[in-house]
Amino acid sequence: MSLKCVYVLFIWIICVHSTRRHDARVIDTDRGVFRYSIGNRGDSDFIKLVKSSTNGSVWVADQENLYPINTTTQGKPPQMNDQCEENSKCKYTISLVRDGLDENLLLACRSNEEETKCYNLNSSYSVSFQFDYSIDIHEPSLLIGDMLYFTKSNSGLYRINRKDWRDNIWPHPTATETYVKLMASQDNTKVFSFFTERHRSVGGDCESGLWIPRVSQICTNDKGGSKDVLQSSWTSKINARLYCGGVEGEQPFSNIVDVDTIKTHNDVKIYVLFRNFWNMSAVCVYNMSEINSVFNSSEFMEMKNIKAPEGHRPGQCVDDSTRLRAGVLRFMKEGPEVKDRIMPETRPLIFHHHHYTHIKVDTIKKTTVLYLALESGGVHKVLEDQPVFIIAEFRPFPYRTHISSMLLDTSEKRLYVSSAKEVIHIDLQMCHVYGDDYEKCLISRDPYCGWNGSQCAPVSQNSVQEATFGDLPEVAQSKRETDGRVPVSIVPASSRYYLHCPTISRHASYHWYRGNTRLECVRSLNACLYLIESMNETHEGSYRCESTEGNYQGIITRYELRMNASPTLTVNTALVPCLLLLLTHLLS
Repeated sequence: MSLKCVYVLFIWIICVHSTRRHDARVIDTDRGVFRYSIGNRGDSDFIKLVKSSTNGSVWVADQENLYPINTTTQGKPPQMNDQCEENSKCKYTISLVRDGLDENLLLACRSNEEETKCYNLNSSYSVSFQFDYSIDIHEPSLLIGDMLYFTKSNSGLYRINRKDWRDNIWPHPTATETYVKLMASQDNTKVFSFFTERHRSVGGDCESGLWIPRVSQICTNDKGGSKDVLQSSWTSKINARLYCGGVEGEQPFSNIVDVDTIKTHNDVKIYVLFRNFWNMSAVCVYNMSEINSVFNSSEFMEMKNIKAPEGHRPGQCVDDSTRLRAGVLRFMKEGPEVKDRIMPETRPLIFHHHHYTHIKVDTIKKTTVLYLALESGGVHKVLEDQPVFIIAEFRPFPYRTHISSMLLDTSEKRLYVSSAKEVIHIDLQMCHVYGDDYEKCLISRDPYCGWNGSQCAPVSQNSVQEATFGDLPEVAQSKRETDGRVPVSIVPASSRYYLHCPTISRHASYHWYRGNTRLECVRSLNACLYLIESMNETHEGSYRCESTEGNYQGIITRYELRMNASPTLTVNTALVPCLLLLLTHLLS
């Protein structure tokens, strides 16, 4: 390892140890969770979640079966029967499932060692037609009209007409590539591919073995080249390099893990989840307008002493690509790359100590929320902000597992996550988990939630949502304070006892007080406990538990302790009337 590498590694270690751990503010386990058992017997890495664009239904595919999900009924969804299931000799496994976009159709492809068959499935689960390919189809993929775009690692991007398999485009030889995302331009004239390419090893260089993040562009009306050059291959594919830099002294983030997009009023934002050399995670945000600008104006790098041709800009869409000049086609065959890099709109969102595998993005009231899947099977709900703020951590699985797929239903505000055994949907508007007070609701910073006057509830036009810690009104006290009721606990003499204070926020500090005296707090998983080893007269009196978070300080709970002279029997005063009634009945 070179001296430069050692120096950068040293700086990184200092930064990590001096950085406060970014924890989720709230942890939620099974509230607002629906479970669907799928019992996958095949390859656990293939679990596909698809939402129909026509009727909003959600489909699940494992390696062998298709299931429609009923969002109101938990348990095992009914298995869908298709032509493969009816054929006892069928040994195909599902390799692709996509929304058909029209006619309420689902496109499903099944593959075996020799061929791939694709079906259009309608709402009654019957096959409307089928067509055969001689190549496996894998994710990522994209369906635009009758054209199916799909990728294959270490091979490239393919296109096949689903109604005429002879109408196809094949990739010409490329470097080692791993594709992550395909997306179409808003007018469907171009397709953009996000992928990583293994960096060529340079002896002693710190970049040796790293990935290079790239985005490519092709024209959807590309017909391939002439019979001599690039026949039935892309003539419009050009590449650009993505940049996602770390803070000063850190390696840039170079390995693309996942990609998601959101539409704005005049652009498309692209959220790319990266990892760097030290396995740290970050998210960089790019604008489609900037990507188009770079592809349309940047100069090209020279490759093998071949310069970009004059009179025709490489990558420009033409009516008939088969008529392009031989010089243009030879330049395109080399896989041209523009000199300018695609830069993010802001500094990256850096996540220390968290390794993420999937990303989904939603917007609500002009606020962007990221959903990031953890390697443990949890999901972080993250506010797009600098520095990073993790609103909550969902732990929907009762066991450690790998999340194989995520689907965000923005209309219903549900997040679907899958493991090898089950699919779970999470209600993203579970606002009561933040507490039943005005301040607790607002300091959650959850854009899905607001104060409706009586409780923390899904946000509406009348909800109070925005406030700073210093702006919280004094009248918004806890319900336990305003109703004047303090629970009285009768504790037997000489007995052990503890006071329980629920700890909702992991960003807050919690303490017990007796008068102005702060007492020792014993932390459990979800509580701050005050332990009394042996109850006596000195322990009688009022106790309160307070939390401090930022500029907010509030009372969580109060107790009044009294001692019962008898160490052998403790009676809850609320049960006295019931005991008297029972005694009267026995004596009569």
